[in-house]
Amino acid sequence: MGCSPTFEEQFQNPPKEFKPMPFWHINGELTTEGIQQQMKDAKELSGFSGISVLPLAPKKNGRPGTTPKFLSKEYINRFQDVLNTAEELDMQVILYDDNDFPSGMAGGKMGELFPEHTMKRLDKIEKEVTGPQRLSEEIPVGKLLAAVAMNIESLERIEISPFIKGNKLTWDVPEGNWKIMYFNMVRDSYHKAYPVVDYLDTTAVRHMINLTYDEYYKHFSAYFGNTIQMTFFDDTGFWKHPRTWTGKFNEKFKALNGYDPKPWYPALWYDIGPKTASVRHAFFNTRAELLAEGFPKLVGEWAKQHQVKDTGHPPGNYDPTPIDMNGDIFKFYRHTAIPLTDAIIAYQFGQDGHKMISSAADYYDKPVVATEIYGAYKENSFDSLMLYRSVMDLFVRGVNFVVPHGLWYNPEQVYISPLVSPYSEKIAPALPAYSEFVGRSCMLLQGGKRVANIGVFYPFEELAGWFRFDDPDNPRQGFFISPETDYQDISGLLTNDLRQDFTFIHPEFFLDEKYSIEKGSVQLNNVENQQAYTILMLTGCNIISYKTLEKIRDYYEQGGCIISTTQLPFKSTEMGEDQKVIDLVEAVFGLNALSLDTSQIQKNR
Repeated sequence: MGCSPTFEEQFQNPPKEFKPMPFWHINGELTTEGIQQQMKDAKELSGFSGISVLPLAPKKNGRPGTTPKFLSKEYINRFQDVLNTAEELDMQVILYDDNDFPSGMAGGKMGELFPEHTMKRLDKIEKEVTGPQRLSEEIPVGKLLAAVAMNIESLERIEISPFIKGNKLTWDVPEGNWKIMYFNMVRDSYHKAYPVVDYLDTTAVRHMINLTYDEYYKHFSAYFGNTIQMTFFDDTGFWKHPRTWTGKFNEKFKALNGYDPKPWYPALWYDIGPKTASVRHAFFNTRAELLAEGFPKLVGEWAKQHQVKDTGHPPGNYDPTPIDMNGDIFKFYRHTAIPLTDAIIAYQFGQDGHKMISSAADYYDKPVVATEIYGAYKENSFDSLMLYRSVMDLFVRGVNFVVPHGLWYNPEQVYISPLVSPYSEKIAPALPAYSEFVGRSCMLLQGGKRVANIGVFYPFEELAGWFRFDDPDNPRQGFFISPETDYQDISGLLTNDLRQDFTFIHPEFFLDEKYSIEKGSVQLNNVENQQAYTILMLTGCNIISYKTLEKIRDYYEQGGCIISTTQLPFKSTEMGEDQKVIDLVEAVFGLNALSLDTSQIQKNR
């Protein structure tokens, strides 16, 4: 009867579950012999303890995809070879859930079989008219979610959908200059390879799960929970689709916010007056909830039911704003077993945003935080030192499981560099030691608890209240933020300059009973990973919930230290409650936020 290995023995030879498990891009024709040889080399020459088979769609420029065709009988046979080889080599297989990224295409079957359940977008069709006059016209094609007339000078709005009969509007325009706006939902016209599922619609997502996850389980159920212990979804969100919408949006909005959204749709594009920020927050918070309760929730539930853990990421989970990328990163990972941050493009790219993912994991008391790392790093700047440099930066920010990007079936035709493989002459000699280092680090980090006495508020309300569609000043997706937004600057300052660990706090979640105030500190009352903050930082923002500020005031009155970085808020996410925010800020800081010198750091003592 054997003895369990000691800690010292495990440290010397880390268990396989802690070692790196890279993507294996299948850019060519799978053969039994090729599968066996490459998996053997991945383990014996590089020290990798598992792989994630990433089938690829053919590219328009002629770059090869995966052969046999995704989920064909021949593909299933080759995937069986992967699992057989994994068992022989004592390796694990991460089940990548689609044919290329983003997840949700089902290898093209969503568009073929369920085109009505693919991604939708919100369009605004508008014209200007001068009243008084009778306006009679056909409405645009699409599912009409709202029709609104807005006076250009006074910003008065009239919801005019009651004047639509069939496909025709007949309305007596009042005196003045008016914008007539139709807000229509249409099937999205842009797709990377194949039409993608409507991530916000649970019916659509269930169809996608049936086409992919269920298909794998039908053939390979005996491997789930042993050889297959994890599934992976990729880029689930709004990349290239900033106006993603869904048919039940209005219904969800009213349930969450208590009022009809139709008269307020213009706020998605225009300033409609003092209530603009609170209305935008309501819209984008609704969309964040729809995404969180759509794809990631149903995939997470499926994984749990089938004895595996799910991981993956939305696009831009490191970007300054989640609004047009992934909704709300805290809410996105609500149902995901292993939150994952996408560390790609270049060394330190998006570095100040990675802490968001581990902070969400901390809130949900999830012990494992993964990273997909190195994808799209330039080959000419990638070397063995970069292997360590990048992954150590992620360890510092809460990561404790590593998915390198990655292996390629045909290493002569890599089109997303770099090649992290036993077939890379440059870094192959360094990979065994790297795999051991990652294994030891993750073994230690997965058993640890975060010690951080600083809680930094993540300004979701500011990000949502500021954002608007199609703004000409929007530099690119993920980066359209107010001048006051500085939470990622604070992230970099604390980690890189002051060497202080911290945890982001979602202002909405701060109201939960999970956060209690005890003798001038805030306790995060988790079962496993409890935390206590003796310093709270309110990052620059114009808008916040007055209820959140009330709890901050209670913390302050019990002796807690609260620091504001720049702009203090003066607007409330609750419509019509701005004065409460102004009064609470004055009670805590002794300052009027409307007359604040934002060049000075504000603190309450």
